[in-house]
Amino acid sequence: MISGDFGDFNELEQQLDTLYYNGVVYTADRDDRTAEAVGIRNGKIVFIGSNFEADKYKTTASELINLEGKMVLPGFIDSHLHAPGRILTDLYNISLYEAFDVESILDKVKEFVRKHPDHSIIYGEGFSLGLFTGDEVSRGPGKERLDQVCSDRPIVLFSSDCHLAWLNSKAFELFGINEQTPDPPGGIIERDPISGKLWGTLKESAMQMIPEQQFTTEQIERALVHFQQYLHSFGYTGIHSVSISAEPPLDSFHVMEKEGWLKLHVRSSVTIDPDKDLETQFDNLSKLKDRYSLDLHRVTTAKFFTDGVIEGATAFLSEPYEAGAGKKPGYRGEFLWDRKKLADAFKLALDAGIQVHVHSIGDASTRLVLDALESAGPTEKIRRNRNSITHLQLIDPSDIPRFKKLNVIASVQPYWHCKEPGWWHNVDNYFLGHRAETEYPLQSFFNAGVIVASSSDHPVTAVPDPLRALRAGITRNLTDEERYGLERIGTADDPPYLLNMKERATLPAMIKSLTVNGAYMLFTDDQTGTIEVGKWADLVILDQNLFDLDPLDFGQARVIRTVFKGDTVFISES
Repeated sequence: MISGDFGDFNELEQQLDTLYYNGVVYTADRDDRTAEAVGIRNGKIVFIGSNFEADKYKTTASELINLEGKMVLPGFIDSHLHAPGRILTDLYNISLYEAFDVESILDKVKEFVRKHPDHSIIYGEGFSLGLFTGDEVSRGPGKERLDQVCSDRPIVLFSSDCHLAWLNSKAFELFGINEQTPDPPGGIIERDPISGKLWGTLKESAMQMIPEQQFTTEQIERALVHFQQYLHSFGYTGIHSVSISAEPPLDSFHVMEKEGWLKLHVRSSVTIDPDKDLETQFDNLSKLKDRYSLDLHRVTTAKFFTDGVIEGATAFLSEPYEAGAGKKPGYRGEFLWDRKKLADAFKLALDAGIQVHVHSIGDASTRLVLDALESAGPTEKIRRNRNSITHLQLIDPSDIPRFKKLNVIASVQPYWHCKEPGWWHNVDNYFLGHRAETEYPLQSFFNAGVIVASSSDHPVTAVPDPLRALRAGITRNLTDEERYGLERIGTADDPPYLLNMKERATLPAMIKSLTVNGAYMLFTDDQTGTIEVGKWADLVILDQNLFDLDPLDFGQARVIRTVFKGDTVFISES
Protein backbone atom coordinates (compact mmCIF):
# COMPACT_ATOMS: atom_id res chain seq x y z
CA MET A 1 0.00 0.00 0.00
CA ILE A 2 1.24 3.48 -0.90
CA SER A 3 0.62 6.28 1.55
CA GLY A 4 1.31 10.00 1.36
CA ASP A 5 2.16 12.51 -1.35
CA PHE A 6 5.89 12.44 -2.08
CA GLY A 7 5.81 15.12 -4.73
CA ASP A 8 6.93 14.67 -8.33
CA PHE A 9 10.41 14.38 -9.78
CA ASN A 10 10.06 16.17 -13.12
CA GLU A 11 13.66 16.23 -14.28
CA LEU A 12 13.24 13.34 -16.73
CA GLU A 13 16.09 14.63 -18.87
CA GLN A 14 18.43 13.87 -15.94
CA GLN A 15 18.59 10.12 -15.74
CA LEU A 16 18.59 8.19 -12.48
CA ASP A 17 21.67 6.29 -11.45
CA THR A 18 19.57 3.58 -9.77
CA LEU A 19 15.86 2.87 -9.57
CA TYR A 20 14.62 0.42 -6.93
CA TYR A 21 11.02 -0.61 -7.62
CA ASN A 22 8.37 -3.18 -6.74
CA GLY A 23 9.23 -3.13 -3.05
CA VAL A 24 7.85 -2.14 0.33
CA VAL A 25 9.54 1.15 1.20
CA TYR A 26 9.00 2.32 4.77
CA THR A 27 10.28 5.88 4.92
CA ALA A 28 10.29 6.38 8.74
CA ASP A 29 9.36 10.00 8.09
CA ARG A 30 7.04 12.11 10.26
CA ASP A 31 3.94 10.73 8.54
CA ASP A 32 5.00 7.06 8.46
CA ARG A 33 4.59 7.02 4.71
CA THR A 34 5.20 3.96 2.57
CA ALA A 35 6.05 3.61 -1.11
CA GLU A 36 7.08 1.03 -3.71
CA ALA A 37 10.00 2.69 -5.49
CA VAL A 38 13.04 4.87 -4.80
CA GLY A 39 15.17 6.69 -7.35
CA ILE A 40 18.76 7.75 -6.73
CA ARG A 41 21.05 10.21 -8.52
CA ASN A 42 24.51 11.31 -7.37
CA GLY A 43 24.09 9.43 -4.11
CA LYS A 44 20.88 11.19 -3.11
CA ILE A 45 17.22 10.27 -3.15
CA VAL A 46 15.44 12.18 -5.93
CA PHE A 47 12.27 10.13 -6.33
CA ILE A 48 9.92 8.19 -4.04
CA GLY A 49 6.62 6.84 -5.23
CA SER A 50 4.52 4.00 -6.62
CA ASN A 51 5.46 1.43 -9.24
CA PHE A 52 3.15 3.25 -11.65
CA GLU A 53 4.98 6.53 -11.07
CA ALA A 54 8.34 4.78 -11.37
CA ASP A 55 7.57 3.37 -14.82
CA LYS A 56 8.39 6.66 -16.54
CA TYR A 57 11.94 6.59 -15.16
CA LYS A 58 12.82 3.04 -16.18
CA THR A 59 13.97 3.96 -19.66
CA THR A 60 16.48 6.51 -18.37
CA ALA A 61 17.82 4.81 -15.21
CA SER A 62 21.34 3.40 -15.50
CA GLU A 63 20.50 0.55 -13.13
CA LEU A 64 17.13 -1.07 -12.49
CA ILE A 65 16.66 -3.25 -9.40
CA ASN A 66 13.40 -5.18 -9.02
CA LEU A 67 12.91 -5.64 -5.29
CA GLU A 68 10.31 -8.38 -5.82
CA GLY A 69 8.36 -7.35 -2.74
CA LYS A 70 11.37 -6.98 -0.46
CA MET A 71 11.47 -4.30 2.25
CA VAL A 72 13.48 -1.07 2.14
CA LEU A 73 14.28 0.86 5.33
CA PRO A 74 16.57 3.78 6.08
CA GLY A 75 20.06 2.58 6.97
CA PHE A 76 20.34 1.60 10.63
CA ILE A 77 22.20 3.86 13.06
CA ASP A 78 23.79 2.59 16.28
CA SER A 79 23.85 5.49 18.73
CA HIS A 80 26.26 3.90 21.23
CA LEU A 81 29.00 1.40 20.47
CA HIS A 82 32.75 1.07 20.94
CA ALA A 83 34.68 0.91 17.68
CA PRO A 84 36.17 -1.40 16.54
CA GLY A 85 33.95 -3.55 18.72
CA ARG A 86 35.21 -7.03 19.42
CA ILE A 87 37.34 -7.18 16.28
CA LEU A 88 40.70 -6.41 17.92
CA THR A 89 39.98 -9.10 20.50
CA ASP A 90 38.86 -11.59 17.85
CA LEU A 91 41.98 -10.94 15.78
CA TYR A 92 44.70 -10.68 18.42
CA ASN A 93 43.51 -11.75 21.90
CA ILE A 94 41.36 -14.35 23.65
CA SER A 95 37.78 -13.83 22.50
CA LEU A 96 35.37 -15.07 25.17
CA TYR A 97 32.14 -13.70 23.70
CA GLU A 98 31.04 -17.17 22.60
CA ALA A 99 31.97 -18.94 25.86
CA PHE A 100 28.77 -20.00 27.60
CA ASP A 101 30.14 -21.72 30.71
CA VAL A 102 33.16 -21.39 33.00
CA GLU A 103 34.83 -24.51 31.60
CA SER A 104 34.71 -23.04 28.09
CA ILE A 105 36.30 -19.81 29.31
CA LEU A 106 39.20 -21.65 30.90
CA ASP A 107 39.61 -23.94 27.89
CA LYS A 108 39.90 -20.94 25.57
CA VAL A 109 42.47 -19.33 27.85
CA LYS A 110 44.46 -22.56 28.07
CA GLU A 111 44.45 -22.99 24.29
CA PHE A 112 45.55 -19.40 23.65
CA VAL A 113 48.39 -19.65 26.19
CA ARG A 114 49.57 -22.84 24.49
CA LYS A 115 49.47 -21.34 20.98
CA HIS A 116 51.16 -18.03 21.88
CA PRO A 117 54.32 -18.73 23.89
CA ASP A 118 55.74 -15.39 22.65
CA HIS A 119 53.07 -13.25 24.36
CA SER A 120 54.55 -11.73 27.51
CA ILE A 121 51.07 -10.66 28.69
CA ILE A 122 47.91 -12.60 27.83
CA TYR A 123 44.87 -10.41 27.16
CA GLY A 124 41.27 -11.42 26.59
CA GLU A 125 37.77 -10.02 26.67
CA GLY A 126 34.11 -10.94 26.61
CA PHE A 127 33.32 -13.28 29.52
CA SER A 128 29.96 -13.00 31.27
CA LEU A 129 29.80 -12.60 35.03
CA GLY A 130 26.44 -14.38 34.93
CA LEU A 131 28.24 -17.68 34.29
CA PHE A 132 29.60 -17.72 37.83
CA THR A 133 27.88 -18.40 41.14
CA GLY A 134 28.11 -17.44 44.81
CA ASP A 135 30.83 -14.99 45.82
CA GLU A 136 32.17 -15.04 42.27
CA VAL A 137 29.05 -13.18 41.16
CA SER A 138 29.38 -10.38 43.70
CA ARG A 139 33.20 -10.16 43.66
CA GLY A 140 34.01 -11.63 40.27
CA PRO A 141 35.95 -14.81 39.52
CA GLY A 142 38.94 -15.71 41.66
CA LYS A 143 42.55 -15.46 40.55
CA GLU A 144 43.20 -19.11 41.44
CA ARG A 145 41.24 -20.28 38.41
CA LEU A 146 43.66 -18.46 36.10
CA ASP A 147 46.71 -19.41 38.18
CA GLN A 148 45.90 -23.06 37.48
CA VAL A 149 45.93 -22.34 33.74
CA CYS A 150 49.11 -20.25 33.73
CA SER A 151 51.17 -19.06 36.67
CA ASP A 152 54.33 -17.77 34.95
CA ARG A 153 52.81 -15.15 32.61
CA PRO A 154 50.32 -12.38 33.45
CA ILE A 155 46.73 -12.91 32.32
CA VAL A 156 44.22 -10.05 32.07
CA LEU A 157 40.64 -10.79 31.03
CA PHE A 158 37.95 -8.12 30.71
CA SER A 159 34.28 -8.87 31.25
CA SER A 160 31.83 -8.39 28.39
CA ASP A 161 30.63 -5.09 29.92
CA CYS A 162 34.24 -3.84 30.31
CA HIS A 163 33.61 -2.79 33.92
CA LEU A 164 35.61 -5.63 35.52
CA ALA A 165 39.06 -7.12 34.94
CA TRP A 166 40.01 -10.64 36.04
CA LEU A 167 43.72 -11.19 36.74
CA ASN A 168 45.96 -14.04 37.74
CA SER A 169 48.55 -13.65 40.51
CA LYS A 170 51.36 -12.92 38.04
CA ALA A 171 49.39 -9.96 36.65
CA PHE A 172 48.84 -8.48 40.10
CA GLU A 173 52.57 -8.86 40.74
CA LEU A 174 53.54 -7.22 37.42
CA PHE A 175 51.27 -4.22 37.94
CA GLY A 176 52.38 -3.70 41.55
CA ILE A 177 48.98 -4.40 43.12
CA ASN A 178 48.99 -6.10 46.52
CA GLU A 179 46.92 -6.39 49.69
CA GLN A 180 48.09 -2.96 50.88
CA THR A 181 47.22 -1.14 47.66
CA PRO A 182 44.34 1.26 48.40
CA ASP A 183 41.20 1.35 46.30
CA PRO A 184 41.43 4.29 43.88
CA PRO A 185 38.57 6.84 43.81
CA GLY A 186 35.64 5.28 41.99
CA GLY A 187 37.26 1.85 41.87
CA ILE A 188 37.39 -1.42 43.78
CA ILE A 189 40.22 -3.92 44.28
CA GLU A 190 38.26 -6.96 45.41
CA ARG A 191 39.67 -8.79 48.42
CA ASP A 192 38.77 -11.91 50.32
CA PRO A 193 36.53 -10.65 53.17
CA ILE A 194 38.16 -12.99 55.71
CA SER A 195 41.85 -13.13 54.80
CA GLY A 196 42.10 -9.72 53.10
CA LYS A 197 44.09 -11.31 50.25
CA LEU A 198 43.57 -10.22 46.66
CA TRP A 199 40.49 -11.90 45.24
CA GLY A 200 41.24 -11.68 41.54
CA THR A 201 39.32 -8.75 40.11
CA LEU A 202 39.49 -5.00 39.61
CA LYS A 203 36.34 -2.93 39.09
CA GLU A 204 35.71 0.43 37.44
CA SER A 205 38.57 2.96 37.83
CA ALA A 206 40.77 0.32 39.50
CA MET A 207 41.20 -1.15 36.00
CA GLN A 208 43.21 1.93 35.11
CA MET A 209 46.01 0.41 37.19
CA ILE A 210 46.47 -1.94 34.22
CA PRO A 211 48.48 -0.27 31.41
CA GLU A 212 46.46 0.06 28.20
CA GLN A 213 47.24 -2.70 25.71
CA GLN A 214 49.03 -1.20 22.72
CA PHE A 215 48.12 -1.95 19.13
CA THR A 216 49.91 -0.76 16.02
CA THR A 217 48.30 1.69 13.63
CA GLU A 218 48.15 -1.09 11.05
CA GLN A 219 46.36 -3.41 13.48
CA ILE A 220 43.78 -0.74 14.36
CA GLU A 221 43.13 0.16 10.73
CA ARG A 222 42.80 -3.51 9.79
CA ALA A 223 40.32 -3.98 12.63
CA LEU A 224 38.29 -0.92 11.56
CA VAL A 225 38.03 -2.18 7.99
CA HIS A 226 36.73 -5.53 9.28
CA PHE A 227 34.47 -3.69 11.71
CA GLN A 228 32.93 -1.55 8.97
CA GLN A 229 32.27 -4.62 6.82
CA TYR A 230 30.71 -6.32 9.83
CA LEU A 231 28.38 -3.38 10.48
CA HIS A 232 27.38 -3.15 6.82
CA SER A 233 26.32 -6.79 6.95
CA PHE A 234 23.69 -5.78 9.53
CA GLY A 235 22.52 -2.76 7.53
CA TYR A 236 24.28 -0.02 9.51
CA THR A 237 25.16 3.26 7.79
CA GLY A 238 25.88 5.38 10.87
CA ILE A 239 27.36 5.05 14.38
CA HIS A 240 28.23 6.99 17.50
CA SER A 241 31.67 5.69 18.51
CA VAL A 242 32.01 6.00 22.28
CA SER A 243 35.31 6.05 24.14
CA ILE A 244 35.71 4.09 27.36
CA SER A 245 39.02 4.99 28.99
CA ALA A 246 41.25 5.25 25.96
CA GLU A 247 40.68 7.66 23.12
CA PRO A 248 38.65 6.18 20.26
CA PRO A 249 40.49 5.54 16.96
CA LEU A 250 40.16 9.14 15.77
CA ASP A 251 43.23 9.20 13.52
CA SER A 252 42.26 5.93 11.85
CA PHE A 253 38.73 7.11 11.06
CA HIS A 254 40.26 10.34 9.74
CA VAL A 255 42.66 8.47 7.45
CA MET A 256 39.89 6.15 6.25
CA GLU A 257 37.75 9.10 5.20
CA LYS A 258 40.58 11.02 3.52
CA GLU A 259 41.54 7.92 1.53
CA GLY A 260 37.94 7.09 0.60
CA TRP A 261 37.58 3.94 2.69
CA LEU A 262 35.05 5.22 5.20
CA LYS A 263 31.48 4.30 4.29
CA LEU A 264 29.72 5.21 7.53
CA HIS A 265 28.54 8.40 9.20
CA VAL A 266 30.69 8.43 12.35
CA ARG A 267 30.43 10.71 15.35
CA SER A 268 33.00 10.18 18.10
CA SER A 269 33.07 11.01 21.79
CA VAL A 270 35.95 11.50 24.21
CA THR A 271 35.63 10.73 27.93
CA ILE A 272 35.91 13.51 30.52
CA ASP A 273 37.77 12.50 33.71
CA PRO A 274 36.23 13.75 36.99
CA ASP A 275 39.65 13.87 38.65
CA LYS A 276 41.32 16.13 36.06
CA ASP A 277 41.06 19.83 35.32
CA LEU A 278 37.88 20.51 33.37
CA GLU A 279 38.99 23.54 31.40
CA THR A 280 42.11 21.76 30.15
CA GLN A 281 40.05 18.74 29.09
CA PHE A 282 37.48 20.84 27.25
CA ASP A 283 40.18 22.91 25.57
CA ASN A 284 41.69 19.65 24.29
CA LEU A 285 38.27 18.36 23.22
CA SER A 286 37.55 21.59 21.33
CA LYS A 287 40.85 21.15 19.48
CA LEU A 288 39.88 17.58 18.58
CA LYS A 289 36.48 18.86 17.45
CA ASP A 290 38.21 21.31 15.11
CA ARG A 291 40.77 18.80 13.90
CA TYR A 292 38.35 15.96 13.17
CA SER A 293 35.60 17.74 11.29
CA LEU A 294 35.37 16.13 7.88
CA ASP A 295 32.10 15.19 6.19
CA LEU A 296 31.71 11.64 7.55
CA HIS A 297 33.81 11.55 10.72
CA ARG A 298 33.54 14.23 13.39
CA VAL A 299 34.33 14.54 17.08
CA THR A 300 31.21 16.03 18.62
CA THR A 301 30.65 14.66 22.10
CA ALA A 302 31.89 14.55 25.68
CA LYS A 303 31.32 11.21 27.38
CA PHE A 304 30.72 11.05 31.14
CA PHE A 305 30.60 8.07 33.52
CA THR A 306 28.53 8.99 36.57
CA ASP A 307 28.24 5.50 38.04
CA GLY A 308 29.19 1.90 37.34
CA VAL A 309 27.06 -1.18 36.73
CA ILE A 310 24.63 -3.33 38.69
CA GLU A 311 26.74 -6.47 38.30
CA GLY A 312 29.69 -4.72 39.92
CA ALA A 313 27.46 -3.22 42.63
CA THR A 314 28.89 0.10 41.45
CA ALA A 315 25.73 1.64 39.96
CA PHE A 316 24.33 4.42 42.18
CA LEU A 317 20.88 3.50 43.48
CA SER A 318 18.21 5.36 45.45
CA GLU A 319 17.67 2.29 47.65
CA PRO A 320 20.34 -0.14 48.93
CA TYR A 321 21.49 -3.24 47.09
CA GLU A 322 20.18 -6.62 48.17
CA ALA A 323 22.36 -8.82 50.36
CA GLY A 324 23.34 -10.87 47.30
CA ALA A 325 25.55 -7.98 46.13
CA GLY A 326 27.92 -8.83 48.98
CA LYS A 327 28.06 -5.29 50.36
CA LYS A 328 27.40 -3.84 53.79
CA PRO A 329 23.74 -3.10 54.69
CA GLY A 330 22.65 0.25 53.32
CA TYR A 331 25.20 0.28 50.49
CA ARG A 332 23.84 2.12 47.41
CA GLY A 333 26.89 2.37 45.16
CA GLU A 334 28.79 5.53 44.38
CA PHE A 335 28.20 8.65 42.30
CA LEU A 336 31.48 9.25 40.49
CA TRP A 337 31.34 13.03 40.20
CA ASP A 338 31.23 15.94 42.61
CA ARG A 339 27.81 17.38 41.84
CA LYS A 340 28.93 20.95 41.35
CA LYS A 341 31.85 19.88 39.20
CA LEU A 342 29.50 17.86 36.99
CA ALA A 343 27.24 20.89 36.50
CA ASP A 344 30.32 22.98 35.70
CA ALA A 345 31.42 20.39 33.15
CA PHE A 346 28.00 20.40 31.48
CA LYS A 347 28.11 24.20 31.29
CA LEU A 348 31.52 24.09 29.62
CA ALA A 349 30.14 21.60 27.12
CA LEU A 350 27.12 23.76 26.35
CA ASP A 351 29.26 26.89 25.95
CA ALA A 352 31.60 25.04 23.55
CA GLY A 353 28.79 23.49 21.52
CA ILE A 354 29.87 20.02 22.60
CA GLN A 355 27.20 17.38 23.04
CA VAL A 356 26.91 15.57 26.40
CA HIS A 357 26.55 11.77 26.52
CA VAL A 358 26.28 10.22 29.99
CA HIS A 359 26.62 6.63 31.15
CA SER A 360 24.07 6.26 33.96
CA ILE A 361 22.74 2.93 35.21
CA GLY A 362 21.18 3.62 38.61
CA ASP A 363 18.09 5.69 39.35
CA ALA A 364 19.90 7.93 41.85
CA SER A 365 22.64 8.60 39.31
CA THR A 366 20.21 9.56 36.54
CA ARG A 367 18.36 11.97 38.82
CA LEU A 368 21.60 13.76 39.69
CA VAL A 369 22.58 13.92 36.01
CA LEU A 370 19.27 15.58 35.16
CA ASP A 371 19.73 17.96 38.09
CA ALA A 372 23.18 18.93 36.83
CA LEU A 373 21.91 19.47 33.30
CA GLU A 374 19.06 21.66 34.51
CA SER A 375 21.50 23.90 36.33
CA ALA A 376 23.99 24.13 33.44
CA GLY A 377 22.23 26.78 31.40
CA PRO A 378 18.94 28.09 29.96
CA THR A 379 16.49 25.33 29.05
CA GLU A 380 16.44 26.25 25.36
CA LYS A 381 20.23 26.08 25.17
CA ILE A 382 20.18 22.65 26.82
CA ARG A 383 17.47 21.46 24.43
CA ARG A 384 19.42 22.53 21.33
CA ASN A 385 22.44 20.48 22.42
CA ARG A 386 20.68 17.11 21.95
CA ASN A 387 22.31 15.62 25.05
CA SER A 388 21.75 11.97 25.91
CA ILE A 389 21.81 9.54 28.82
CA THR A 390 22.56 5.94 28.03
CA HIS A 391 21.74 2.53 29.59
CA LEU A 392 19.06 3.69 32.07
CA GLN A 393 18.64 0.34 33.79
CA LEU A 394 16.72 1.76 36.74
CA ILE A 395 14.89 5.07 36.68
CA ASP A 396 12.32 6.75 38.87
CA PRO A 397 9.17 7.18 36.74
CA SER A 398 8.89 10.79 37.90
CA ASP A 399 12.19 11.58 36.15
CA ILE A 400 11.05 10.44 32.70
CA PRO A 401 9.12 13.67 31.89
CA ARG A 402 12.32 15.59 32.63
CA PHE A 403 13.91 13.98 29.57
CA LYS A 404 11.18 15.52 27.44
CA LYS A 405 11.47 18.92 29.12
CA LEU A 406 15.24 19.10 28.55
CA ASN A 407 15.17 17.26 25.20
CA VAL A 408 17.49 14.61 26.62
CA ILE A 409 17.70 11.58 24.34
CA ALA A 410 17.19 8.17 25.97
CA SER A 411 19.95 6.01 24.48
CA VAL A 412 18.78 2.47 25.24
CA GLN A 413 20.00 -1.06 24.46
CA PRO A 414 16.88 -3.15 23.71
CA TYR A 415 18.97 -6.32 23.43
CA TRP A 416 19.10 -6.38 27.25
CA HIS A 417 15.36 -5.82 27.77
CA CYS A 418 14.49 -9.37 28.76
CA LYS A 419 15.29 -11.85 31.51
CA GLU A 420 18.46 -13.08 29.89
CA PRO A 421 19.28 -16.75 30.63
CA GLY A 422 22.17 -17.14 33.05
CA TRP A 423 22.12 -13.46 33.87
CA TRP A 424 18.85 -11.97 35.09
CA HIS A 425 18.25 -14.48 37.90
CA ASN A 426 21.97 -14.81 38.77
CA VAL A 427 22.79 -11.10 38.74
CA ASP A 428 20.02 -8.51 38.32
CA ASN A 429 17.42 -10.22 40.51
CA TYR A 430 20.12 -11.30 42.97
CA PHE A 431 21.41 -7.73 43.40
CA LEU A 432 18.16 -5.75 43.00
CA GLY A 433 15.33 -7.98 44.21
CA HIS A 434 11.86 -6.83 43.09
CA ARG A 435 13.35 -3.77 41.33
CA ALA A 436 14.73 -6.07 38.63
CA GLU A 437 11.16 -6.66 37.44
CA THR A 438 10.84 -3.02 36.39
CA GLU A 439 14.32 -2.39 34.97
CA TYR A 440 14.99 -1.02 31.49
CA PRO A 441 11.87 1.07 30.81
CA LEU A 442 11.14 1.63 27.11
CA GLN A 443 7.53 2.38 26.17
CA SER A 444 7.37 4.76 29.14
CA PHE A 445 9.84 6.98 27.30
CA PHE A 446 7.82 6.84 24.08
CA ASN A 447 4.62 7.60 26.02
CA ALA A 448 6.25 10.71 27.47
CA GLY A 449 7.30 11.96 24.03
CA VAL A 450 11.00 11.37 24.71
CA ILE A 451 13.30 10.78 21.73
CA VAL A 452 14.57 7.20 22.05
CA ALA A 453 17.72 6.12 20.19
CA SER A 454 18.46 2.41 20.27
CA SER A 455 21.96 0.98 20.26
CA SER A 456 23.94 -2.16 20.99
CA ASP A 457 26.82 -0.96 23.19
CA HIS A 458 28.80 -3.44 21.08
CA PRO A 459 30.88 -5.36 22.06
CA VAL A 460 28.89 -5.56 25.32
CA THR A 461 26.20 -6.90 23.01
CA ALA A 462 28.40 -9.39 21.19
CA VAL A 463 26.30 -9.53 18.00
CA PRO A 464 24.78 -6.10 17.21
CA ASP A 465 21.98 -7.36 14.96
CA PRO A 466 19.36 -4.57 14.74
CA LEU A 467 16.62 -7.06 13.85
CA ARG A 468 17.16 -8.58 17.29
CA ALA A 469 16.87 -5.13 18.82
CA LEU A 470 13.55 -4.59 17.01
CA ARG A 471 12.23 -7.93 18.23
CA ALA A 472 13.37 -7.31 21.81
CA GLY A 473 11.80 -3.87 21.99
CA ILE A 474 8.47 -5.20 20.70
CA THR A 475 8.32 -8.44 22.71
CA ARG A 476 10.47 -7.73 25.81
CA ASN A 477 11.33 -11.39 25.52
CA LEU A 478 14.28 -13.56 24.52
CA THR A 479 15.52 -12.91 20.98
CA ASP A 480 18.37 -15.36 20.44
CA GLU A 481 17.35 -18.74 21.80
CA GLU A 482 19.79 -20.56 19.54
CA ARG A 483 22.73 -18.68 21.04
CA TYR A 484 21.81 -20.13 24.45
CA GLY A 485 20.99 -23.60 23.14
CA LEU A 486 17.30 -23.15 23.99
CA GLU A 487 14.10 -24.05 22.18
CA ARG A 488 12.29 -21.20 20.46
CA ILE A 489 9.78 -19.52 22.77
CA GLY A 490 6.19 -20.33 21.79
CA THR A 491 4.68 -16.86 22.03
CA ALA A 492 5.88 -13.40 22.98
CA ASP A 493 3.97 -13.84 26.27
CA ASP A 494 5.92 -16.94 27.37
CA PRO A 495 6.94 -16.05 30.94
CA PRO A 496 10.45 -17.43 31.66
CA TYR A 497 12.33 -14.62 29.93
CA LEU A 498 9.59 -11.98 29.63
CA LEU A 499 10.49 -8.66 31.28
CA ASN A 500 7.69 -6.23 32.09
CA MET A 501 5.42 -6.52 29.05
CA LYS A 502 3.96 -3.07 29.82
CA GLU A 503 7.17 -1.60 28.38
CA ARG A 504 6.67 -3.13 24.92
CA ALA A 505 7.07 -0.69 22.03
CA THR A 506 5.62 -0.73 18.51
CA LEU A 507 7.47 -1.67 15.33
CA PRO A 508 7.35 1.86 13.81
CA ALA A 509 8.68 3.35 17.05
CA MET A 510 11.48 0.81 17.23
CA ILE A 511 12.47 1.32 13.58
CA LYS A 512 12.67 5.06 14.18
CA SER A 513 14.78 4.47 17.28
CA LEU A 514 17.33 2.75 15.03
CA THR A 515 17.13 5.23 12.14
CA VAL A 516 15.89 8.80 12.32
CA ASN A 517 16.23 9.14 16.10
CA GLY A 518 19.83 7.96 15.92
CA ALA A 519 20.43 10.44 13.10
CA TYR A 520 18.93 13.18 15.27
CA MET A 521 21.37 12.30 18.05
CA LEU A 522 24.27 12.37 15.55
CA PHE A 523 23.09 15.73 14.12
CA THR A 524 22.79 14.06 10.70
CA ASP A 525 18.99 14.00 10.52
CA ASP A 526 19.02 16.67 7.79
CA GLN A 527 21.04 14.26 5.62
CA THR A 528 19.98 10.73 6.58
CA GLY A 529 17.78 8.65 8.91
CA THR A 530 14.64 8.73 6.73
CA ILE A 531 13.88 7.97 3.10
CA GLU A 532 13.06 11.43 1.78
CA VAL A 533 13.85 13.38 -1.36
CA GLY A 534 17.07 15.33 -0.94
CA LYS A 535 18.65 13.05 1.65
CA TRP A 536 21.53 10.65 1.10
CA ALA A 537 20.47 7.27 -0.19
CA ASP A 538 21.41 5.34 2.96
CA LEU A 539 19.26 2.23 2.71
CA VAL A 540 18.96 -1.31 3.99
CA ILE A 541 17.05 -3.93 2.03
CA LEU A 542 15.53 -6.90 3.85
CA ASP A 543 14.30 -10.06 2.19
CA GLN A 544 10.99 -9.91 4.07
CA ASN A 545 8.45 -7.26 5.07
CA LEU A 546 8.68 -6.92 8.86
CA PHE A 547 5.13 -5.57 9.05
CA ASP A 548 3.87 -8.93 7.73
CA LEU A 549 5.87 -11.01 10.24
CA ASP A 550 5.26 -12.12 13.78
CA PRO A 551 8.04 -10.33 15.72
CA LEU A 552 9.23 -13.76 16.88
CA ASP A 553 10.08 -14.44 13.22
CA PHE A 554 12.23 -11.35 12.72
CA GLY A 555 15.26 -13.61 13.04
CA GLN A 556 14.25 -15.25 9.77
CA ALA A 557 14.59 -11.93 7.92
CA ARG A 558 17.98 -11.16 6.40
CA VAL A 559 19.80 -8.06 5.25
CA ILE A 560 20.42 -8.64 1.55
CA ARG A 561 21.82 -5.24 0.60
CA THR A 562 23.19 -2.15 2.35
CA VAL A 563 23.44 1.11 0.43
CA PHE A 564 25.52 4.09 1.57
CA LYS A 565 25.21 7.36 -0.32
CA GLY A 566 23.75 5.46 -3.24
CA ASP A 567 26.55 2.88 -3.46
CA THR A 568 26.07 -0.74 -2.51
CA VAL A 569 28.50 -1.48 0.34
CA PHE A 570 27.14 -4.91 1.24
CA ILE A 571 25.26 -7.56 -0.72
CA SER A 572 24.35 -10.97 0.61
CA GLU A 573 25.96 -13.89 -1.14
CA SER A 574 23.01 -16.21 -0.54
